[in-house]
Amino acid sequence: MRLPVSWLKDYVDVELSPAELAERLTFSGLEVEGIETWGADLSGLVVGEVRAVDPHPGSGSLSVCSVFDGARTLQVVCGARNAAAGDKVPLAPEGARLPGGTEIRRAIIHGVESSGMLCAEDELGFSEDHSGVMILPRGLAAGTPLSDALGGPEPVLVLEVTPNRPDCLSVIGVAREVAALCGRRLKLPPVQFPENGPDVSGLASVRVEDPAGCPRYTARVFSGVRLGPSPVFIRRRLLMCGVRPINNVVDITNYVMLECGQPLHAFDRALLDESRVVVRRARPGEKIATLDEAERGLSPDMLVIADASKPVAVAGVMGGRTSGINAGTGSVLLESACFAPPLVRSAARGLDMATESSHRFERGVDVMLAEWASRRAAALLAEHAGAEAARGVIDVFQAAPPERFVACRFDRVRRLLGVDIADDAICGVFEALMLTVSERDGKGCRVRVPSFRMDIEIEADLIEEVARIHGLDKIPVTASRGLVAPGADDAPFRAAVHVKAALRALGLTEILNYSFVSERLLGRFGLDRPALRIILPNPISAEHSALRPSLVPQMLSTLGLNRSRQVAEAALFETGRVFFRRGGAMAEEDRIAVGLMGPAGRPVFDKRRGFEAEEMFLWMKGILEGLASAVKAELRLESHAPVGGGTQPEASWFPVDCFEPGRCVRVTAEGREAGVIGIVSGEIAREWRILDPVGVLELRLAPLLEKVFSVVSMKPLPAYPAVIRDVAMIVDSSVRNESVLEEIRKNSPKELTQVRLFDIYTGKEIGKGRKSLAYSMTYRSLERTLTDEEVNAMHESIKESLKNGLKAEIREG
Repeated sequence: MRLPVSWLKDYVDVELSPAELAERLTFSGLEVEGIETWGADLSGLVVGEVRAVDPHPGSGSLSVCSVFDGARTLQVVCGARNAAAGDKVPLAPEGARLPGGTEIRRAIIHGVESSGMLCAEDELGFSEDHSGVMILPRGLAAGTPLSDALGGPEPVLVLEVTPNRPDCLSVIGVAREVAALCGRRLKLPPVQFPENGPDVSGLASVRVEDPAGCPRYTARVFSGVRLGPSPVFIRRRLLMCGVRPINNVVDITNYVMLECGQPLHAFDRALLDESRVVVRRARPGEKIATLDEAERGLSPDMLVIADASKPVAVAGVMGGRTSGINAGTGSVLLESACFAPPLVRSAARGLDMATESSHRFERGVDVMLAEWASRRAAALLAEHAGAEAARGVIDVFQAAPPERFVACRFDRVRRLLGVDIADDAICGVFEALMLTVSERDGKGCRVRVPSFRMDIEIEADLIEEVARIHGLDKIPVTASRGLVAPGADDAPFRAAVHVKAALRALGLTEILNYSFVSERLLGRFGLDRPALRIILPNPISAEHSALRPSLVPQMLSTLGLNRSRQVAEAALFETGRVFFRRGGAMAEEDRIAVGLMGPAGRPVFDKRRGFEAEEMFLWMKGILEGLASAVKAELRLESHAPVGGGTQPEASWFPVDCFEPGRCVRVTAEGREAGVIGIVSGEIAREWRILDPVGVLELRLAPLLEKVFSVVSMKPLPAYPAVIRDVAMIVDSSVRNESVLEEIRKNSPKELTQVRLFDIYTGKEIGKGRKSLAYSMTYRSLERTLTDEEVNAMHESIKESLKNGLKAEIREG
């Protein structure tokens, strides 16, 4: 935001230099990024009065003007045709130097002597307008130094206003801060104006169909409007703030917006069908031609201002061309309203439009400001556009926001800031910021928060205000110190560090993403269900509108970003917190995610050969096993049944809908849900132009931390030989390896020390829907050498168990 210092001084008496003012504002939390100088040196230039305008005898495109400079009448040859007798114009007499460096000299132009120059706005560094000579107010006296009439160079502060302080997106808002910092009184401009027209209710009507999207809409009607250029001071201030002047009506709406922070819009009332205003959602297929000459399609989630038949503005963003102020405008309907920030933000992003108006509405505009801003604009329209205001105002206001009170403890302020500040000084800061102290005792006070301070909600916010106004630079620097907390345990933190180290040792690279994601991204992974997602009530942008319920969407997005940068392979991991709903309540937990793209599991000299999904899954499984071994966790792979959703309301949520069918496996730890591993759906991967199989893994972090520092009990080395027996069986294709191992464990003797699957076979020889599994079993006793008869008996017992428990057909021979 650009802030002319001269404009600021209209509302607060400040004697600080621009550099001192910038420093005070910055140390109060309102950062000044820089100080610019706007305007040019107009020394030597004066106000001239045009006495006569005659045709040039030697050129049809030139004229000869007689111009009085306050002392004498000069003859000036001019190429512009807009100057007339009686006009006051900028005059550069002989010997003067223009801001661009051009020196004015006496010259003969087509046989006629010229002793000066009449200047256009661009030649004075005032604007880029070169359409004609700049016309000055006729009340100026000829010979007045032009710098007195237009103003000379002056400083403009460039502010960086944080999103939580929309009240500072205006000159008055910053003046309120300066008044508190300097102990001065805030002066507000007058808003009185005559209302001599008929009653407004007979001239226009307003209907709000979406009160949630538009909590307040005010409309005033003016007649007899005289359209023309704005006064010099309005145009100059608009230009200093980076806004292009258009005409007095439009300029006044922009001027008031910059002044107080309330966006306004002026409609040509004659172009509003039935003089009716309807605030509603756009209808399917509707379009609008906006003021920037572009035709834009509207969607039903956009809030629009319509008349009786069509949209005439996108609410809070930009008006329509068909109802805008034009050369024939005589009657104006002035809108001053408040719109819901998410709707304005969504419309601005959807239409790819960023305006001064949307910038303010996206951050929040005080609903109580609308009527005051309307009156302020009405006063200016009456003064500078000759407008006659209708009696009254149409004010569709659902309900004033309830009063907000926040308690503050004086000792808490001193303890947090480390400054011995008196109780009276604390209350004085609040009052200076218009935070009214409604109650007070020896321990604290109760503060009424005004509607324009949407950022103040809790005691800590009030303490921050004390720190800002007292001076952040006055808070003493205290040396850091550490305290030993009895019973404190940092083992979980150290265990998490160990997990990260284990993944880095496996060749993975750590990434970091925001905790906020877009609803659109969640929708791609089936995570946009209302029972799961947590939507932010006031998001900064549409791309950060929800808390992430899983790390997988951002993991795949990061892989896709790398692929778009011609990165062929990547092995990434991320640890972070996720947020979701469980049983109707909000919950959160720490998780870890792994993502593989490209031939990441291949050796260096075997990267170019293609790979299938099965190979990618084995790489992912290897990472999981390596991680489990490093942290001493007992993880198992189970079926790909859903691990979250409506059927399991108390379960943690994992994205199971984004995997290829049959390529998603649940991970458990000691019978508890721990995560999911699988191959991402090709349809989803192709959205990031990834054509190869992509593997992802997401785990709850807690089960991985439980045994990281557990001490492994040592066993003596075996002194007796082992005996190995194999068993092959035919089972139904639905039988999993884990089921076989569980059946073996249930009936195995203590001498069975190892079971290993070494072959899987399917084929027509064993029948459709069946498969052959072959296992190697190792028997060993720690006390003696086992005999063949003992091993055979143990082995037969296990085979009988497999026959009975899994209906397995043992293959002999």
